[in-house]
Amino acid sequence: VEGHAQPAGSEGRRALAVAGDDAAAKEQVTSFIDSVGFDVVDLGPLAEGWRIQRDTPGYGPRLTADELKQKTDEAKRYRDL
Repeated sequence: VEGHAQPAGSEGRRALAVAGDDAAAKEQVTSFIDSVGFDVVDLGPLAEGWRIQRDTPGYGPRLTADELKQKTDEAKRYRDL
């Protein structure tokens, strides 16, 4: 992952997703992720974390924030398949 880090505002900057129920904790994690070179897509509460589980469109590939948001919006729960 270190090889993918880029300064804030860089075109094509990779994004990572976060989900959680503690807003203050998510703010700290978001700040840390940004400081090491990545944008953040906030998925909302922890219950939405399934959107980046294995075999979903947002799991694994190098995506920008806009792309990751689109992929996580497209995700289908295993139980809904």
